Amino acid sequence: MEETTTTSYLQHKKHEMRRVALKRREKIAASVDKRYVADNLMTQFFASCILQPNMPVAAYWPFRNEIDVTPLLDRINSMGCDCLLPVIVGRKKPIQFHRWKPDDTLEVSRFGNFEPPRLNPILVPKILVIPLLAFDSAGYRLGYGGGYYDRTLATLRNRVGILAVGAAYKAQKVDSVPHNQFDQRLDAVVTENGFLRTGHG
Repeated sequence: MEETTTTSYLQHKKHEMRRVALKRREKIAASVDKRYVADNLMTQFFASCILQPNMPVAAYWPFRNEIDVTPLLDRINSMGCDCLLPVIVGRKKPIQFHRWKPDDTLEVSRFGNFEPPRLNPILVPKILVIPLLAFDSAGYRLGYGGGYYDRTLATLRNRVGILAVGAAYKAQKVDSVPHNQFDQRLDAVVTENGFLRTGHG
């Protein structure tokens, strides 16, 4: 009974923070020069992450005011890396990452976001850039509530070494994100203002 109450309270706190964070991110996105911010984020990322040719690197196609990582995607491709985008294949399953090239036609998923063609090769990323609603200095992130990235990170960390990097506006940082033992911490968070190592990993 106590565990159920604790879980219910945690979900309530996350729901309330998610509601506030969505509104905050919308205001942030409306107040900044998005291209300038996107270029700065890319610069901060490459100042701290060293990529090798053919390295599989996964990011995302921006959705619902998420910070723009398309300049980062273009740079990853131009370096000869395998650039990957996420595909959600099932409610309780880890995300799959399919290779993507700039001339590929993106497909609209059932969630309304864009995905790479599912016929493209599936690869396992060494670096994973993850969108979020809020983050804290310990590396906990607030997502949309489906748990997809938590399941994916848990699976990948059991199989391979991976660097999990949240991508966010610096103003999305909060004092503390509610979490439990199932929430996977990020190794770092990159913003338009810097690259924060969380001490995890």
